[in-house]
Amino acid sequence: MNINEYISSGIIELYVMGLCSPEEEQEIEMLKLKHPELQTAINAFELQMEKNMTQQVVNPTASTDEKILKQLDALSQLANTQKTNTAKIKKINWWKYAAAACFVLFLASGWYNYQQYKKTERLEDIVAGPRTSPLPLADYEIITNPTITPVAMYGVGSHAICRCTMFWDKKSGKAYIMIHHLPKSSSTKDYQLWAEVNGKPVNVGLINDEIRGRFIEVPNIPGGSVAFSVTLENAGGTTSPTVSETYLQGKI
Repeated sequence: MNINEYISSGIIELYVMGLCSPEEEQEIEMLKLKHPELQTAINAFELQMEKNMTQQVVNPTASTDEKILKQLDALSQLANTQKTNTAKIKKINWWKYAAAACFVLFLASGWYNYQQYKKTERLEDIVAGPRTSPLPLADYEIITNPTITPVAMYGVGSHAICRCTMFWDKKSGKAYIMIHHLPKSSSTKDYQLWAEVNGKPVNVGLINDEIRGRFIEVPNIPGGSVAFSVTLENAGGTTSPTVSETYLQGKI
């Protein structure tokens, strides 16, 4: 584990505010024994949180002060309390609002950072090696091959939810497409892949979208391609793309 990444993930903030799960708290307690810098980070955050709360306390004008105090008195049914008690309520409530604002900001920031850290950790687990990857070994080797060019393909228009990733092996001219989300074609329709070369669409071939959860191999990707698209055509394909039926587009 990279302890610096763990510290910056947001888990420290959640721990200090008592928002960790029991398992996460136990994990931190164990890690503190091995990594003193973790305890240092916890202490630093506690001090920073206290400092920020203090700095966020505001000093309203007399007129604003009076309006707010009247509203507080009405809400708390303390209209008849003495002036000294009202002044005390004023001081306490301003502190509560400032502290609450800081707490919400820290909570949102900590939770977001920790979720991003966990997301990255899960992605790293997937590509860490064949033992942890759900992909077949051949597909895993495609992803990790540094000579292959990845192309992210995004949905177009009303098909914005569609997603595919293509890995282009320029040396062999082959491409490997992984479908993340794409409606299944019918018996009368086929998906067709197009490459953009010198500003013109070039037919690459049909995509067998019945294959899900692994790569679809597509041969003969033309050299000089700068972008790709996928259209839904009549079964068997066509010589020119139907632009209105474009489902995916991606640039290198």
